Amino acid sequence: MKKIYFFITAMMLFTLVSGQNKWKNIPATDPFIHYMGRVELQNDQARYNWPGVVVSARFTGSSLGIHIKGGASNYFNLWIDDRPEKVLHAVNDTTWWYPEYLEKGIHYFRLVKRTEADMGMVSFSGICIGENESLLKLDIFQERKLLFIGNSITCGYGAEGKDKSESFNPTTENCEKSYATIIARAFCAQYQLISHSGLGMVRNYGDTQKLSVKIKPMPARLDYLFDGDSTKHYDLSLFYPDAVVVNLGTNDFSTQPFPDEADFIGAGKQLIVKLRNCYPGVKIFCIAGPMINEPCYSYTKKIVESIRTEMRTTDVLFLGVPNDLLNLDSDLGSDWHPSYRGQLKTANHIIPLMSTVLDWNYTLDELKRVR
Repeated sequence: MKKIYFFITAMMLFTLVSGQNKWKNIPATDPFIHYMGRVELQNDQARYNWPGVVVSARFTGSSLGIHIKGGASNYFNLWIDDRPEKVLHAVNDTTWWYPEYLEKGIHYFRLVKRTEADMGMVSFSGICIGENESLLKLDIFQERKLLFIGNSITCGYGAEGKDKSESFNPTTENCEKSYATIIARAFCAQYQLISHSGLGMVRNYGDTQKLSVKIKPMPARLDYLFDGDSTKHYDLSLFYPDAVVVNLGTNDFSTQPFPDEADFIGAGKQLIVKLRNCYPGVKIFCIAGPMINEPCYSYTKKIVESIRTEMRTTDVLFLGVPNDLLNLDSDLGSDWHPSYRGQLKTANHIIPLMSTVLDWNYTLDELKRVR
């Protein structure tokens, strides 16, 4: 999607909407504004930093203003009536006006945080619509729910980079082009992305030690309300998934020194046990790849086999995404990470297993883009 950034003045908007200049502000805490993801609602604001958090609402009228502060490095995908419309970049606290005149009637907007927590905290204060317009109840038809726990691949890091030689910058990150959200769309499911670039199961990328201590790896963040903030916790029962996808290990084994087998397997088992205690009976898919090979594959498989034996369960499954799945010329984006095409290939490798295990149908429309 071509990136277009519009910041228009009130006088320009006045011209666009044919004289309408009276507005009403709908606060972020309005019950008709819907959130998917981990959000703190307080003082008429919504604060969040995890990737993939979605704000959505139905409204009447011909114009829309979004009151938001995203900082210099956060970017958002704006969808209007299920059409991908703009990439929003709101550095300062501002009301961003949708630059086109909408047809009179009922509309639906969806604002997706496409960048991860390192790009900063978001403050969403609500929306502006015409004085005589209104919000309408938003029916959520997606009953299926998926929880993804992962790293940069899950974040969609570099998915919009032109090739593997391009260095990462926030504009190339788009979690809506991650295998995780592709899977969620294929199954028509809600999702949460608990993911952060560079973090592993026990060791983060480039750490000089076998076990990372200074920056906590991903398992510690499972119940964080805000990524990176251990002081505020999220009630895991608020989002009860039908399945959990864990894709960790790439950063543990990308550089030396590798963590010891016992430490990696032990941490993986602890994470799976915690997930099973939180969500009894939920299927857990442990993924390895596509940016890593041995010993990550074998260790991850051992985690699964050990849990299945010790807990006498078949609800935990292993799937390895082959390192050779991705074409090094056509399937990579920034910093050798999967491009959208590479992410589609990855999703296409995972979906059939999930479909069989969960007995879920899925759509192939987006997956057909891989040739």
